[in-house]
Amino acid sequence: MLSDFMGSYALWRSLPFPGLRRGENLLRAGENLALIHGDLALADEHVTQVILFVDEGVFRPSQADVIGLLEGVISRLERFGENLATEERAVVDTHYQYAVLLHKIYAEFLRIGAP
Repeated sequence: MLSDFMGSYALWRSLPFPGLRRGENLLRAGENLALIHGDLALADEHVTQVILFVDEGVFRPSQADVIGLLEGVISRLERFGENLATEERAVVDTHYQYAVLLHKIYAEFLRIGAP
């Protein structure tokens, strides 16, 4: 299980954060992709606690509900992504895959690090 965690961790650390083109403001299903993007960035910041754990063995989870935040982002992206054009789909899919990866890493971090 630790090797899965480390593999996911290594993938996350090698991936660029999903991008939006400057001025891009996709609106759909009552959502704004730029706002979802911002929430994903916030979650990504909280997940950086995992770096300290991997590098130094210090288990210090965020005080925020990171799992809840990521589940919200994932759910919003699923709704947002329905019936999109190909170019828009690629942007949403990249955000979705990144959010799912963060969720997996953080959930494992909580499981492995908990006393």
